[in-house]
Amino acid sequence: MDRIRQAATIAAGAVLIGLGILNFVYRDSLLTWQPTPHDAPWKVSFAIVSGILLIVGGAGLFVASWRTRAAMLASGWIGLWALLLHVPQVVMAPNVGSLLGVAESSFMALGLATLTGCFDSDRRAMFLRLGVGLSAVIFGVSHFVYADFTAQMVPAWLPDRLGLAYLTGAIHALTGACLLTGLRVRVAATIEALMMASFVLLLHIPGVAGAPHDRMQITMLGIASLLTIAAWLLASWGPLKRYAVD
Repeated sequence: MDRIRQAATIAAGAVLIGLGILNFVYRDSLLTWQPTPHDAPWKVSFAIVSGILLIVGGAGLFVASWRTRAAMLASGWIGLWALLLHVPQVVMAPNVGSLLGVAESSFMALGLATLTGCFDSDRRAMFLRLGVGLSAVIFGVSHFVYADFTAQMVPAWLPDRLGLAYLTGAIHALTGACLLTGLRVRVAATIEALMMASFVLLLHIPGVAGAPHDRMQITMLGIASLLTIAAWLLASWGPLKRYAVD
């Protein structure tokens, strides 16, 4: 395991544990990333189960002999968010916002899945790459559809916030297109990872620093961090080197 992949694995474990703790602290799901009905009688139980699974999965990533099973647990559980929580929202209200929920959960799950070894064969590696690429394209489309909202999230000290919203959307879409077509996939995955890391550093860490008790800011930092880690896990994934059409 190279240094980037090792660091990303350790970081994934820490972030998963942190997200699990949020489930316990608020006795609730992770806001829009685990969109459970407000009046559901199982809402608290779901949050507790989610917290346990995320913490167990995250802790297991720190132990080499447990890593594969822990990654299966974490990626499978987050994948279920996409299938069971977000896909129904797409069916009920098919729009870019609901698709974004599927894309974010899928991206995180697929990034973690690269640690399981289950997708290392040619065909499975291709399907994983296509899933990540499609998710990145949806990220890009959302920046254009919700450009004004995205621009408001850009730090005020940066110039041309709306332009940056469009620029980052274009980068998302282009990296996703490269992953879908097999063109320079490692370069594309690395660019995606670097851009997501910049979001964490420039937006989400200052957001938490400015409002350390704000649940939304803390949750956004956790999700953005896990998305970034997923991108690094993909960029450092062996099969991406073997099967890329460069």
